[in-house]
Parts: sequence; C-alpha cells; structure tokens
Amino acid sequence: MAPPKDHSSLSNFADVRVTHSDYELDVNLESKVLEGYAKLSAVVESPSPRELVLDSRDLTVHSAWLHAEGEGAGAGAPQKLEWRLADKHPVLGSALHIALPPSAAALAPGSRLVVGVRFATSPASSACQFLAPEQTAGGKHPYLFSQCQAIHARSLVPCQDSPGAKMSYSAVVRVPQPLTALMSAVPVEEAPAGALSHLDDVMPPYPTRLFAFSQKVPIAPYLVALAVGDLECRDLGPRTRVWSEPGMVEAGAYEFADTAKFLEAGEALAGEYVWGRYDLLLLPPSFPYGGMENPCLTFVTPTLLAGDRSLTNVVAHEIAHSWTGNLVTNATWEHFWLNEGFTVFLERKIVGRLRGPAAFQFAAAQGAIALEAEVERLGAQHPYTCLVPDLTGGIDPDDVFSRIPYEKGFYFLYYLQELIGGPPAFDPFLAAYIAAHRHATLTSDQFRSYFLDYFKDVPAVSAIDWDTWFHAPGMPPVTNTYDTSLATQAYDLALRWHTCDVMGIGSEGPAGASAADVAGWSSEQMVAFLDKLGQYRAPQPMNKRVTQLLAKLYGIYDTKNAEIRFAFFKLAIPAEDDQALPAAVSMLRTQGRMKFLRPLYRALYKSKTGRQLALDTFAEVGPSYHPIARKMVAADLGLSA
Repeated sequence: MAPPKDHSSLSNFADVRVTHSDYELDVNLESKVLEGYAKLSAVVESPSPRELVLDSRDLTVHSAWLHAEGEGAGAGAPQKLEWRLADKHPVLGSALHIALPPSAAALAPGSRLVVGVRFATSPASSACQFLAPEQTAGGKHPYLFSQCQAIHARSLVPCQDSPGAKMSYSAVVRVPQPLTALMSAVPVEEAPAGALSHLDDVMPPYPTRLFAFSQKVPIAPYLVALAVGDLECRDLGPRTRVWSEPGMVEAGAYEFADTAKFLEAGEALAGEYVWGRYDLLLLPPSFPYGGMENPCLTFVTPTLLAGDRSLTNVVAHEIAHSWTGNLVTNATWEHFWLNEGFTVFLERKIVGRLRGPAAFQFAAAQGAIALEAEVERLGAQHPYTCLVPDLTGGIDPDDVFSRIPYEKGFYFLYYLQELIGGPPAFDPFLAAYIAAHRHATLTSDQFRSYFLDYFKDVPAVSAIDWDTWFHAPGMPPVTNTYDTSLATQAYDLALRWHTCDVMGIGSEGPAGASAADVAGWSSEQMVAFLDKLGQYRAPQPMNKRVTQLLAKLYGIYDTKNAEIRFAFFKLAIPAEDDQALPAAVSMLRTQGRMKFLRPLYRALYKSKTGRQLALDTFAEVGPSYHPIARKMVAADLGLSA
C-alpha cells in the first residue's frame, strides 16, 4: 500500500525509499559548518525510477555518486551523477533531485541502489545551535546540539525528511579535541577503517577525535541527533546514564536517579525496550524543549534541575516515546497526536504505576485545564485546535505546534479507555497496539480501523463520533470526569484567592491566609493551585497587590522550581505586577525552553507595563535562543525572525 502523502516533505520516498544512511561528518565549531558525506541505501518502490529526490534546506551540495551495492575491494568505482537543487520553498527548503543513470530504468520494485551525497551545512542551519564558550555552563569550550523535529533534519543532512521514511543509520563524527560527540545511536568502540574517506579534502588545523555510532532500529529522520561538547557521564543503572558538562553532571545524576524505574515501568506496560541504551543528555539552558526523545539519548533541559526530583515526569514522557513515537510513529505531521497523545497517556500510566492511580488522575485533571487554556488561547474555531489539522499547502509543522496534540490526544484516549471498560480492558489493547505496529508508521484512520477491529464485540464503540474527534476544532465533544482528590486542596485554595479579588480591585487576601496553606505540598500541587487560579482569572486579571501578597506568603521567589515560577508569572504579568517583571525577564534571559518563553513573552507583550520590556528583552537575548525558539517567539511578538 502506498504511503500517505506527506505535505511537509518534497522527497519521493514513495518511489525510492532510503532504508539506511551512513554518515561521515566533520564538525567545525569555529566556522559553524559540518562537512559531510551521506551514503544512502535505498529500495525501489515504483517501477523504472528516474531520480532520487531528497529534502534539503540551506545545504551546499558538492557532488552525488552511484555506489556499487556492497561496495568493497574489487567493486567498481562510484559513478558520478547529475543533480540539481530546486528553487527554495519558504518552509520546506530545496528539493535535491539526483538523476539516476539510464540503467535504473530497468529496476523493478524491490531492487536496491546506493547513492552518495557530498555536502556541507550552513552556519544558519535551523537544526543546529552553536554555543560560544561563554554560553555554556563550563565557559571554556564551544558546544553544538541539534534539534531536528519536526522538519529540520533536512538542514543537517540530505534525507527524506518525513516520519513515514524510517531508516537505520551509522555515523563517524570528527570533532575538535578534547570534546565528545554523542548521537541518537549506540556508540561503537572503534571507527571503521577509512571512516572519513569521502572527506579527504577536509583537514582541520587542530587536533581531533573520532567517534562512531550505530542505530540499528529504523527511525524517522527527525530523530537523528548530534551533540558535541565538554561532556562527562555518570551511570544511573546498567543501561542508563546521564551526560552533561562537568559542572552539571552530579546534579543531573541526582535529579534523574529514578530513570531506571521509569524504564522498567514502561516495559511492563508497553513491551520490550528495543533500543539497547537509554541515556540522558542534560543540555545547556538554550535547549528549546523540555525534552526530546532522541533514541538511545534523550535530550533534556536544565530547567528540570529543581533539586528535589519534582520535575522528572518529563523523563517519564521521553521514555514513553521509546514505544509511542519512536517505535510506533505518526505517518505524517497531521497525525502528530498519535505520537504525543499516546505518549502523554503512557507517561501518566508509568507515573500511576510508580505513584498510584490517584497520581494518574491528578495529572489527567491538570492536563484538562491545560487543554482548556490552550483552546481559549487559540480560539475555539481555530483549525489548529483540531486533533488532525490540515497541513496542505506547505504549512510549517512548527507553526501548528501546541499543547493540543498532547492533551486533546490524551483526552481522546482516556475517553476511549472509559468507554470500553477502563484500564483492565484498555491496557492489553495498548500493549497489543504497540506490538502490532512496532517499526511502522500509521495515520489516524489506520488507528481507528485497528481499534474498531480489536473491540468489535464491544457495542459501546458504535457511539464514538470519530469525525468530530479528529476534525472538529475546539474542545472535545465529550467531557471526561477525573478523580481530583489529590487536587482538592489546591483547587479550594485557588477558589479562596479568586473570590477575595473577584473584581480585580485588590484586597488583603483570603481571610486567614498564611504560609501554612501550602505546607508540605508537592510542587505539582503548587502548580495545580496556580494553574487553577489562572483559569479562574482568565476573564479578569487579579490586582497586583494580591499577586504580590501571594508571592510573599508562599515564597514564590525563593523556589528553584521553574514550573512554579512560570505558573505564577502567568498570573502576575496580566496583573501588571511590576515586582514580578524583573524575575520573569530573568527567566527569559537564562533559559530557552519554549514552554516558558512563548507564554511569558506573549503575556508581557499584552500587558501595559511589559510590552516594551518584551521587545527590548527579545532584541537583546533573542540571538542566544535556538533558531526554532527564536522564530516562534518573533512570530508571537509580530516580528520577523
């Protein structure tokens, strides 16, 4: 069956599909350029192919070659191929058309060929962030990390940059001494002979080191990842370790000590962990996400270093991606909820296994609040609130990115679970779904077909309004009910603070309010309190006298927990709380996680006292953000990146 059309890729993987890539890479941190050679092993899918079309963006292509399959001693010399770069699409980049020789016209489906491409990246690669030494924790060495999701792999390597075009890969990477390279693959002890034979013309004027990697499990190209820096590691278990700059590695080892427990709980729910190692790379503060599920090496933000292991649910989320997203993958970005909705569901299942069913329900209830806030922000009729958005016409998947696929996707799966009889019926389905689709990609309609077949003897499934769930904007068509017993105290306190200042004209706070209100609370309860209060205050911001009193009573400015501070700033900025502005701006200056950046910049820009501050802060520190974050914040502020 032909794969679904991917509107975010210009490649022709439906005709000639790359199944394995061998990369040779030389990393020059001074010029901010990667010189590379990609040897692409492909299988013919359609009769008589005339060309191989790859995705690229801002790549310099030097040459293309046809290699003999199984090339080695005695094999013929590579044959030079004609190639051309098509005009640049503003979002999708430039299609690289590589003409196949006349002999390829005789190739039948199932035939194989190997094509090599000599290329170089641009210093402006949207996948790469190069950090000067002063931007790192250690301050002594430069640093590079990649972020290829959603369609940025094409600015790192020429590839078929679609989640539907899974491939295995191997790589040899040359970096300056004394730095270390890591990839989303298992390290190989020794680089193969002639490892950089296609980069003979690249001769670094400084001492170098070689690193080799092998990823035997086929992955979507967006999961190719590279990091280079002054890195050390600490073991967390027999198959897990944390990597970081030396100054942060001990903090990371403490914070992520429960990683092996998360991994074991994931296996109990979803089946065998097939990736070999599960390591974490604690990145510099400019990393734009909470985590990125790169296989074998999850990237995580240092904003998780709360000192009390209170924010490590992000690690549970990234571990869950080992099954939902990495092993079973959305066929195109329209079906992103199949990655993220399932992963939030599995993440909360993992947390529930370790902390009890009430913890699952608590997280679900908080997710429902986040979903309602996101729909409110975007607008109930906005097409990007659809579970399956329309990306035809070359829409940038980054522009569609929001909490919708995460929380609306989870909401849908929870609805399905309760409809067919709860976890005793749904948990076996979850394991069976993953087993049936491992290494595959699928669409929402394929999920529907599998679900309906699995539960064909359950009459309740006939009530599911699939079309509304998938394609209607706004909140879901059914309202879920969660057990909020763990959140009751937080919600009650939020209501007290709300009612003490209903009109937003100020008060002395709730009667009898004191620090004892939150004594012994978890950080999740504090965030639940602040988020629920934010939900109450959406129509009418609080008075700044009240937010200032709240911050003083509950020690908001004393906490190291980034989630608590962020939740408070979302209240205080609309209140025009001038005491909160310096601390909020400090958060914008010291980390680049988009979860925090974008809402804080939007809130500042909408406020009277913060509008110019938002523009001035972005003008100053925007260049230090990752290119993806810089682009998205600029759009939020009505600026060109």
